[in-house]
Amino acid sequence: MTDKTLKKRRGQTAVEYILITIALLVVFVVMYKALQWALRDTFTRGGRVILKTYVSNY
Repeated sequence: MTDKTLKKRRGQTAVEYILITIALLVVFVVMYKALQWALRDTFTRGGRVILKTYVSNY
């Protein structure tokens, strides 16, 4: 292979690594936000059950 072809491949590889890194970052941020929302929702529902039980017992 020529030197020009190797330089072109190195540039392509760098771009591919950057794109994969950005894609993985987006995936992890979306997963984090989804899990954060699910946890908040679970705590809210749990709190309502606790308050409902407390009010009905007293």
